[in-house]
Amino acid sequence: MQDLLKGEIASAVMPIDSLLGQVQSGQLRALATTGPGRLKSLPDVPTVAEAGYPALQDVTWFGIFLPAKTPAAIVAQLNSAIQASLRTDEVKSGMAKLSVDVDAVAMNDFAQLLATESDRWKGIVRATGFTPTG
Repeated sequence: MQDLLKGEIASAVMPIDSLLGQVQSGQLRALATTGPGRLKSLPDVPTVAEAGYPALQDVTWFGIFLPAKTPAAIVAQLNSAIQASLRTDEVKSGMAKLSVDVDAVAMNDFAQLLATESDRWKGIVRATGFTPTG
């Protein structure tokens, strides 16, 4: 972020919540967003698909993970509490301030998302030859 603000790098792909303030204040210019639709907080900024790159789409998602041997009753209780909290106006409005749309998904759908994303990123890592360091 600091290198971007100082002009030491020309561009970056970053989560919107980490730079929304700088975009809204005019310190940075958003060229496009990577989600499936325009952001409510930046309605004049096109998506990457609108800019001509429909295959380049990426969204940030969050998940809750538990140890594999967690009893099913506890998993169900936690899932119910989390799903209920995500439907509250307080959470929705707090997330909206960060340009985050709350879209709680069922556990089975999340498992499918996780599998799909893992496969997707494995392919990208292999194609680039990236290897982790440290």
